[in-house]
Amino acid sequence: TTIQKTFDGYEFKALSSDSAPANGKVKEGDSHVVYVYKKKTPTPQPKTGNVDVKYIDEDGNVLEGPTQVKTNAPVGEDYTTIQKTFDGYEFKSLSSDSAPANGKVMEGDSHVVYVYKKKTPAPQPKTGNVDVKYIDEDGNVLEGPTQVKTNAPVGEDYTTEQKTFDGYEFKALSSDS
Repeated sequence: TTIQKTFDGYEFKALSSDSAPANGKVKEGDSHVVYVYKKKTPTPQPKTGNVDVKYIDEDGNVLEGPTQVKTNAPVGEDYTTIQKTFDGYEFKSLSSDSAPANGKVMEGDSHVVYVYKKKTPAPQPKTGNVDVKYIDEDGNVLEGPTQVKTNAPVGEDYTTEQKTFDGYEFKALSSDS
């Protein structure tokens, strides 16, 4: 009697064509029982991939991330990333070596990289102030100064009025007005 054994990574195929039977009676001379094994075909592992996303400025400074979007996901599975907003920055483009913002998982690692540029501060509008004062020919203040416009945009209209004062008559606007 012989025993069919098991071996890791192999499976029994058959007795060799010139083998003696696995079990039998002893015969004169030599008898050889030969078990033939075949190497097992490994079960193919499904292909997987990883996707991450990060947000950087034009100088490569990280604004956020990297953050995993997919980990060991099957190749072909859909993924989605989001174009975010950051104070003081505006979206410029995806990096030249970035994976698409939305797509399908590829084998290995994929990196989605959003690039932002600093916003140029909006130019502050030019403004001015206007006040009115009434003086006599000697520079003595009769009234004012009174604010007519404060931080008004340049070019904005304003009005003042010519007033009357007892004992005085209007002569002219001051030359330094």
